[in-house]
Amino acid sequence: APAAPAAPAPAVPARPAYRYKVAVSPAAGRPFDAGKRQELPAELGKYHFKSGILIDASTRRVLWEKESRAAVPVASLTKLLTIYTAFEELEKRPDLDLKSLATVSLETTSASPVKMNFRPGEKVELNELFLCAMLKSANDAALLIAEYFGGGRPAAFIAKMNEKARSIGMTRSHFLNANGLPIYGRKNAAPRMNTASAYDFALLIERLYEYPMILRYTALPQAETKRGSLRNGNRLLGKVAGMEGLKTGYTQAAGHCLAFSCMRNGRRLYGIVTGFAKRQDCFSFVEKLLEWGYRIELR
Repeated sequence: APAAPAAPAPAVPARPAYRYKVAVSPAAGRPFDAGKRQELPAELGKYHFKSGILIDASTRRVLWEKESRAAVPVASLTKLLTIYTAFEELEKRPDLDLKSLATVSLETTSASPVKMNFRPGEKVELNELFLCAMLKSANDAALLIAEYFGGGRPAAFIAKMNEKARSIGMTRSHFLNANGLPIYGRKNAAPRMNTASAYDFALLIERLYEYPMILRYTALPQAETKRGSLRNGNRLLGKVAGMEGLKTGYTQAAGHCLAFSCMRNGRRLYGIVTGFAKRQDCFSFVEKLLEWGYRIELR
C-alpha cells in the first residue's frame, strides 16, 4: 500500500509587524537577581534620600538598592508610564501615528504649574506632545495624552496605565493621573498622589527599551518645536558619558527623583532614585553611582 502523505509541517508564527516596538525580551517581567548586591562606598553613603536601585541590564542583577520595595511618591516619573502606555496604544492603532493631532480641551489647560499653555481648540501633533512631556515635563501635555488615548476620558487612560503596570509586575504601584501632580481634595485633607517602588520602576524601564522612540525622546538634551526650544531637565545629559535619559521628577512629597539609563562600551546600567531634598544632590549621587557601578565586577 502506498505510504500515507506526510503531515504538513506546522506553520511558523510570523513575527509581529511592529511599527514602533522591537522584540520583547523573554526575561522582561521576571524578578531581578538580587543575590549579589553591593555596599556603597563611604563617599556615597553621606547622601540622604528615600529609595533607589541600580540594575545591570545584561545580567538583570541588582548592583545596589535602598528601600527599593517601598511605595513612595514618584511625581513626574509617572510620565514614563504615561508615554509607555501611549506607545502601547499606538502599536495597536494603525490609524494613528506620531503626526496624529490631539485637540486641546478646556480641562487640559487647567493643568499646572509646569505647562505649555496650550489654547482650547488648538491641535497638537502627538510627537510634539511627547517632546513636551518628556523634556519640559509639561503637565498639560501629559493630561492631553491621557485624554487623547482615553477617548476623551482621562480616567479611561489611567485605568490602562494601572493595567499596564500590573501586567509588567509593578505590584507596589498605583496611579491616579498621567502627570504625577498631587490631587487635592477637602481642606486640611492629605493630597492623594501616584506612588510606586523603585523596584517597580526598574521593571518599567526594562519595558521602555522595547520602544527606541521613547529612549530617543528621553535622551534629547533639547528640541526645537512649534512652541520654541525645549530643554531637557536632566542635567546629566551631555555631562555623564553614555547617559540616555530618562526622566526627572519633583513634588514636595516626592522630593527630587531621577529615573536614569546609561550605556558604555555595550554595557547598560539603569535605575531610579527618589526623595532627595536638593536637586543637585540627586544628580551628583547618580553620577557617582554610575561611576561606581561601571567599576565593580560581579563574579
